[in-house]
Amino acid sequence: MKKPLFPRRPNEPTPGGLFIAQMLWLLAGVLFLGFGGFLVHEHTQQSTMGFAVIALIILFAAAGLACCVLGYRLFTGDRAARTQLSWVGLITALPLLLRFGRYSILAAIIMFSVVLMWMPASNKYFKIVDPKPAKPRR
Repeated sequence: MKKPLFPRRPNEPTPGGLFIAQMLWLLAGVLFLGFGGFLVHEHTQQSTMGFAVIALIILFAAAGLACCVLGYRLFTGDRAARTQLSWVGLITALPLLLRFGRYSILAAIIMFSVVLMWMPASNKYFKIVDPKPAKPRR
């Protein structure tokens, strides 16, 4: 069965924690893009853009786009988006939390969103909205 390009939101009521996580993921995507734009602005003023700065700008842009796209898919009830956002969150938030002081609020938002997505109410929601396919018997 082919999924539509812009799927509709399920009729099942969304748990409060999952709704907060959905909004926080969209906020995190916007913050990633904003921090990347700020780095571009900051380093074009100084005319010193090294490899590390360019790599960080690319990482922020990719993470921001991934958070926005996967946050929308999470909003439509896609179970795979929850798993992908968990991986994106762990891969991007742990280094930000451990190393960069300026971006630690973004890392805290992401880690909080990951925890909210895996709460028991969210698990029940995804079992109803997007259940796992049955395993074939041998």
